Amino acid sequence: MTKCGVAGLGEMDLFVIDSDSESYSGTSDSEDQECEFTDHAQSILSSLDESIGKIDDFLTFERGFLHGDIVCPVSDPSGQLGRVVGVEMFVDLETYSGDIIEDVNSKQLSRVRSFVSGDCVVMGPWMGRVIRAFDLVTVVFSDGAKCEMLLRDSEVLKPIPPFIFEDAPYFYYPSQRVRIVHPSVSKSGTWLSGSWRASRDEGVVSHVDVGLVHVNWITSVANVWGDRSSSPPNFQDPKNLTLLSCFPYANWQLGDWCTLSAGHDGSLPSEDRKCSRYSQTYVVAKTKSTFDVLWQNGSISLGLEPYILAPVSTPGDHDFWPGQFVLEKLAVEEAAERQRIGIVRNVDALERTVNVKWIVPVDDDIVRYGSDPTEETVSAYELVEHPDFSFCTGEVVIRSALNIDKSEADLTNGTMTVSRKSLDTSSGFLSCIGNVLGYKDDGIEVQWASGVISKAQHFEIIGLERLLDNSLESVNEVHTSVDDEAEQETIHHESTKNALEESGEDCTGSLRNAFYFSKTAFDFLTNVASSFFGAHDSTSSSSITADPQYQIVKSADLHSSAEEFSVVELVMQTEKPQLPSENDVKIFDVVVDCSDHHFVKERGHENVKRGWLKKIQQEWTILQNDLPDDIHVRVYEERMDLLRACIVGAAGTPYHDNLFFFDIFFPPDYPHEPPSVHYHSGGLRLNPNLYETGKVCLSLLKTWAGTGNEVWNPEGSTVLQLLLSLQALVLNEKPYFNEAGYDKFVGKADGEKNSITYNENAFLLSCKSMMYILHKPPKHFEKFVKEHFTCRAPHILEACNAYLGGDLIGHARDSTYISDDGCKGCSTGFKIMLGKLLPKLVAAFCEAGIACGQ
Repeated sequence: MTKCGVAGLGEMDLFVIDSDSESYSGTSDSEDQECEFTDHAQSILSSLDESIGKIDDFLTFERGFLHGDIVCPVSDPSGQLGRVVGVEMFVDLETYSGDIIEDVNSKQLSRVRSFVSGDCVVMGPWMGRVIRAFDLVTVVFSDGAKCEMLLRDSEVLKPIPPFIFEDAPYFYYPSQRVRIVHPSVSKSGTWLSGSWRASRDEGVVSHVDVGLVHVNWITSVANVWGDRSSSPPNFQDPKNLTLLSCFPYANWQLGDWCTLSAGHDGSLPSEDRKCSRYSQTYVVAKTKSTFDVLWQNGSISLGLEPYILAPVSTPGDHDFWPGQFVLEKLAVEEAAERQRIGIVRNVDALERTVNVKWIVPVDDDIVRYGSDPTEETVSAYELVEHPDFSFCTGEVVIRSALNIDKSEADLTNGTMTVSRKSLDTSSGFLSCIGNVLGYKDDGIEVQWASGVISKAQHFEIIGLERLLDNSLESVNEVHTSVDDEAEQETIHHESTKNALEESGEDCTGSLRNAFYFSKTAFDFLTNVASSFFGAHDSTSSSSITADPQYQIVKSADLHSSAEEFSVVELVMQTEKPQLPSENDVKIFDVVVDCSDHHFVKERGHENVKRGWLKKIQQEWTILQNDLPDDIHVRVYEERMDLLRACIVGAAGTPYHDNLFFFDIFFPPDYPHEPPSVHYHSGGLRLNPNLYETGKVCLSLLKTWAGTGNEVWNPEGSTVLQLLLSLQALVLNEKPYFNEAGYDKFVGKADGEKNSITYNENAFLLSCKSMMYILHKPPKHFEKFVKEHFTCRAPHILEACNAYLGGDLIGHARDSTYISDDGCKGCSTGFKIMLGKLLPKLVAAFCEAGIACGQ
């Protein structure tokens, strides 16, 4: 037993030892593999860290801003806005060999090409835009010969692989090997060293510049001043052109090619110095910028990092900036007064108030500040950006002839004088064309094409875009005038022709007169109306009998198709319907006299199709039966193609209790085409979809893009659907987001802030609209307007008092309501404006005979 035990123990010990040995051996291999995996993982993580670092660098430094960009603090996106007024940029440059030159000031960089497509250039009095720049390529051959070639076609000089840069922004660049495909190019080139030989067909590019520029000439300073001068040739030597630009040092982006100013060659690696006989080109590998920002309150922050700023793509309509020129809004009854022009001192963005220095009436030719210019804090809602004296950063301007002899104190380079005598040379005009740098010291700072920076007054310069827009409008007016004259002449010829035809012996002329006889149309449409509203003795269209007065009328005589019929054919010998009592105010009503309808002059109702008539009958029936209480409609006996609707502004919106009138026209091809709609605006723009001109922008009307149920469907769309869309989708609680593309800002701080501002202004305009409607109610709605405002005036005035107390628009007496941006009350600027408007609204109610109780 012991033996067995010993023997067993020995075998067990041996097994244990073998197992340990095997286990040890396995552990050693595992550790080697683990070590290998660890090294690989560390390599991956290292690469990942490097990639993340590059991504972080990209995200940090790629987001840059330019002069004039509007920004807001990331920490307070709904607070005041700022405008970038200064940029300082440093870049890292990558060399041909992959080495990096760090922290180079961007002001020491130059473009690889002196001109590129899109550049603005000046030559003498003329200013133009570069369409194309042709390369002037210098090629060095293996024997030292050097040739300069102007290339209009890239096919004549082909790059030879391998290519140094796979994604080069330019077709030719220094150090690139090329082959001459057409010897005539080098033969006609300029040989700087050696002479032409057919065997010299391969070489290396040593330098590339612009040799010829194709320019589209836009305008001339002389033409602006009233003189006449012909434009120069479109193809120009670049030496004759002056580049018009400002802030070029702030526009560098990752991947841009550039050259360095002298003084940096010493920092180049030795391998890159070998290429010094070629023009050294660098690639921007990294950018780092800081920004100076002018805030709306007038303060300036210097050297801000980009990560604390956020871009603002859609500033509000009532955001103003220090130094900006503004114009005082005047009401219609104040139109005879002189508008004041002012310069913004500072803005309270939260309360929407603006401190303005009033300087001069708008119709004066010079600026007179006086001994004590008036400064006043006003509501942002009673100001508008001056249409003629507002300039954007970088905008191209031309000096006006009015003050050409006036000396100006230069802000940076001493004193500059521009006189007629100095313009005898082409270089003299370089002081007459420039770029706006910004507002400064109650004027506009301009960098002229000559490089001089000076201050100009608003009346001393003219914006190029505004100048071109005015020229285009003048051309359009001339064309319109010519077209109108041609149309009148055509009408005259047609009238003469008709008169000659009517003088014939046949009865066609008399039939034509009967066809357009207005009483016939009136009788016919009156009887159609009677069939809708239960008049006695009404008949269907299949049993229509002709009025004996017109028994001579026959379908064959009029040559109409089976689908088309004249009004005369459908005259019905039936009793006219009883018109509703004038004391009744109905939701749907049939009226006469469409003389003030916007579409009264539209034609096509004389000849209609049976399908059209049937559809209009259906529309009338739907409207009569299904109109909600807050939509009222009037249709016309004498014109079935016209309709007028009134929509009551819904509660909870900035349009509450107001009335909105729309004139509607059914075209001859209705319902295959949607109706035309005109809004009675009173000259006010109180909704993104409703223009001052009366245009209604809605996908259902094909005046805006849409899909599905948003677009007009001939089979299912109705006028009732149109009216409900106007009420619910247009006159809604947050109309700011109706603007195209603004729906993406819903729920975002800046979007909700702008929405609150828009609602405040919309309510102010809605109050003005009420006064306009009370003064001039549309025909057939006079009694309804009086009755509506008699009922709602107390509620309107109560809401105004609540808003003056701080309640948000559309939520009067609802102190618990908080907007999506956290705003709990109306702004001070809104209260100032409403305080001025409220007495006028009360007076309008009283003049209309409406008791206000105030």
